Amino acid sequence: MKSRDGIAKSYLTPANTYRVRFRCEDDKIRNYICRTKTERDALMRAVKKRQDLDFWFPPFEIKTEWNEVGTFKGLADLWLEHAMKVREISESCQMNYICHLRHHILPVIGDNFLKDLDIKSIEKVAGVLKTKRPKSRSYVAVRKNRIDSDDFFDDDEFLSMSYRREILTVACMVTKFGQERGYMTINPFREYKLPKCPEQPYDYWRLGDEDSFLQWLEDGGPFIRSVAKPNSVKKGKPEYFDKKFKMRPGKATELYDVVLFALRSGLRKGEIGALTRRDVNFGKNLIIVRRSFSTKEGRMKKTTKGKTFRVVEMNEDMRDILKRRIARAKSDVDLLFDIRTWAVKNFSKYCEKAGVREIHFHSLRHTCLTNLANGYGLVRPVPLPQVQKIAGHKEISTTMRYVHTDGIENTSSLQLSREQRKAASRSPGEEHAEQEASGLRVISGGRE
Repeated sequence: MKSRDGIAKSYLTPANTYRVRFRCEDDKIRNYICRTKTERDALMRAVKKRQDLDFWFPPFEIKTEWNEVGTFKGLADLWLEHAMKVREISESCQMNYICHLRHHILPVIGDNFLKDLDIKSIEKVAGVLKTKRPKSRSYVAVRKNRIDSDDFFDDDEFLSMSYRREILTVACMVTKFGQERGYMTINPFREYKLPKCPEQPYDYWRLGDEDSFLQWLEDGGPFIRSVAKPNSVKKGKPEYFDKKFKMRPGKATELYDVVLFALRSGLRKGEIGALTRRDVNFGKNLIIVRRSFSTKEGRMKKTTKGKTFRVVEMNEDMRDILKRRIARAKSDVDLLFDIRTWAVKNFSKYCEKAGVREIHFHSLRHTCLTNLANGYGLVRPVPLPQVQKIAGHKEISTTMRYVHTDGIENTSSLQLSREQRKAASRSPGEEHAEQEASGLRVISGGRE
């Protein structure tokens, strides 16, 4: 692999590493994290001279010599090839598998021979994973602000339990594949017990958060940034002051439409990005969700995540947004929403600028389904079976993971006391007899 035009840029990351960014010959943008300045300078020199970059970007392909030697890496290569050609997994799923293997599993046990693998090998991987910290800014910010109490979870600075379980599951899938295909006599990880993930509170927006963020966008997205005075920088003594900025009008409007549509429809980000004029029926007040656009793969998928289509009813917000976007669409196949914008990709950063609860974009789906099931901002709550159809879930248990409550008010307190239950269970004749026994004479219109 070589650079396309010999142009490279370097950025300092929050982890004090260096990100080198350039375009390769197939016109794809490549990124590489360098730990030292020396490594960064060497890579940028190679990019500018358009030299071979296989040292930094080794081709990830099946190597027969590894398979003949019988290492875990060779078995993992065969497993990936089988997953793509036989199981026909999606490209994004394959990228996740490769990421787990390359960054977490192979550096620990990749060179181990299959005959030397045992349960201690995967326990070693689990031990390394427990000490790793997340590097994504949005991932760290959202987890930090997920709950009000800062000391609710002691391990929030490390990789989450669910993510570690997902990585370890991949390692177990590789060895199970090896045992089933005859590359190993037994599965060395068969007796390993995957860590159980305790249920954790999922953060989502309340009605106040929705209104505040949307109003912030209507006002132009104002935010304050610390800026250095030009003269002070030249003198070597920079002086900073707070300056007010606003988002570009087009960018604010685009983000407003996408966020409000997600809050009202409950669609996934990829499903919103796949909508066209053909999917909208204003006469029946419905939209048909049949495809999904993958930003990771950069292509349109023929089906949704659930491999089926569904119909969603529109409200006034959704109708207004779709009318505006269909009016400017040039053809029936033009996409109505652009989900590849920087604002959608970095949604949590805009939450911080707006001063609202920081969440991921997918949490808007949690917010919508929670509002529907609880009746927040609605005339009345929507029954759970209908919420399940709107979400496109096959099982109601999946829908329940998206439905949250703000508290426990008006639940147990609504139960009748024993005396109230006894009074409610008495027949009118029994109540009449009790009243006469107590010396009261019942007359028309009340008691005497």
